[in-house]
Amino acid sequence: MAAHDVSVEHSIKNFHFTDETGIIELSCSSSDSLLSESEQHVCSNNCATIKVKEILDPSFGMYVWPCAPVLGKYIWYNRNRLKDKITLELGSGTGLISALAAKCGAHAIITDSQKYRPVFKIAENNMELNNIEKKNYEIKELTWGYISSYMIKNEKIDFILGSDVFYCPNDFEDIIVTVSFLLKKNADAEFWCAYEHRCSDWNIDHLLEKWNLSCKNVPLEDFDADCFNVAGHDLPGPSCCCRRWA
Repeated sequence: MAAHDVSVEHSIKNFHFTDETGIIELSCSSSDSLLSESEQHVCSNNCATIKVKEILDPSFGMYVWPCAPVLGKYIWYNRNRLKDKITLELGSGTGLISALAAKCGAHAIITDSQKYRPVFKIAENNMELNNIEKKNYEIKELTWGYISSYMIKNEKIDFILGSDVFYCPNDFEDIIVTVSFLLKKNADAEFWCAYEHRCSDWNIDHLLEKWNLSCKNVPLEDFDADCFNVAGHDLPGPSCCCRRWA
């Protein structure tokens, strides 16, 4: 069985984003839903369900990480800010975050490292699975810590997105170098990220100071993510942290 063949064993998970708290049953309609009639659910407010195909493979980007639904919930809470904007996702993996951003009206740029190149096919499959037209997204290689020609030439980015990118301490400064460059090149842009508290000794504050960045912690309760079934899924919520950088 090929390690990165998208035809190998997989599962599909559904992540349901809504203004309502609690798990919503997938059985009704909303006239102003972002989804087509066949995909709508009965919610008093707009809702979106993102389908994600995960590959049974140990590689980092082949499955949804714990903080993706948390960041997704924050994106959904702020969805009106994303309409007609350009988002760039770092370490996109399955593409859950970019798929949701596209559903919210953004043009989504999906990026990941060249060494994880097989995940690009997974992300592309998931965009197709969610009926997102190719004109509404693009896929680019972006390796943290390296200033690529694409980063230099790219004209505008409004929001940089990152879910669980702060996983390996050896990557922390490379991530911040990349974010710093993008924010300085796009003066009005913001970086939204969510990551899991894995070790009390891990800290990025000194790196933020070194690269002249500031950030604000966003309490999970501010956007209804302080629970264990964020977006109707059983991935952990309260153990994650959400930050907005500028």
